[in-house]
Amino acid sequence: MANQTKTTLLLNWYANPYHTPIFVAKALGFYEEEEIKLAILEPTDPTDVTEIVGLGSVDFGLKAMIHTLNARAKGMAITSIATLLDEPPTGLLTLESSGIKNFSDIAGKRIGYIGEFGKKIIDDLAQLAGIDQASYTSVRVGMNVVDAIGRQVVDAGIGFINFQQVELEALYGKSRLLRLDQLAGLGCCCFCSIQYIIPDRMLQDPQLIQAFLRATARGTAFTTEQPDEAFELLCRAKPQMRTDVYKKVFSRTLPFFSRTLLNVERDWNKVSRYARHLGVTDVQFDVNTCYTNAYVPQTPHFDLQPIACCLA
Repeated sequence: MANQTKTTLLLNWYANPYHTPIFVAKALGFYEEEEIKLAILEPTDPTDVTEIVGLGSVDFGLKAMIHTLNARAKGMAITSIATLLDEPPTGLLTLESSGIKNFSDIAGKRIGYIGEFGKKIIDDLAQLAGIDQASYTSVRVGMNVVDAIGRQVVDAGIGFINFQQVELEALYGKSRLLRLDQLAGLGCCCFCSIQYIIPDRMLQDPQLIQAFLRATARGTAFTTEQPDEAFELLCRAKPQMRTDVYKKVFSRTLPFFSRTLLNVERDWNKVSRYARHLGVTDVQFDVNTCYTNAYVPQTPHFDLQPIACCLA
């Protein structure tokens, strides 16, 4: 189409089953039907995503809710316009052979974390549990927690129940996950919800945002209602995904794809309170500036009902 708008989307991590709805929408021509020519980009360092989006260097991005809130609190001009994944459970992941059965067992251990929030969360939980921070060692491992555990660089690290735990068990055996939301008393894993974010310059082009979300909603509906076909389309775009491990990651992720794409006010409020507890924001910070549902399609494409709770 001659009138296609060249548009960029920066993923929150390397392409993986989390991103299936986007690759499905692209493969089935849903973006083209909205006159969008979409370039899907992968970050070299996931911690750079909010800054890149905030600088306006891309049109759309993906990032966890708490990182979006933090970026906005730092003055970055970004806004969440929709939700990709609702609260995938995150926790302290370890092999059963590590001897870590409870959070108090981290004393004397090496604990891996992804970025600044991972360390803040671990240190805060340690303080709440009365554990001396000098009694454990924090090691920044980025998104490579499984490799770090496997190479015995760390004894445990932060990971997702539907991704790194699957990888760890496939490679090294039985694992244990101490869920961070339960340890922190949050009542949900919402700080790990993955949002579609935009630089605020994009707010000047509401038609493009709406078109992007219409196509993305169709891709998400296809993914949840025809998962086998969706995974096949992902594998055609990214042949390295065609493994039993990634197939299992995809299956474990299916319950968490947002059926409506809506930002959930309850979750943003919970994350805002937690961010304030961690010292990321103060009482003057207005969480409502972080997100909007103004561009989400009013008529979802889904026949399935939302799955609103985390896995047990």
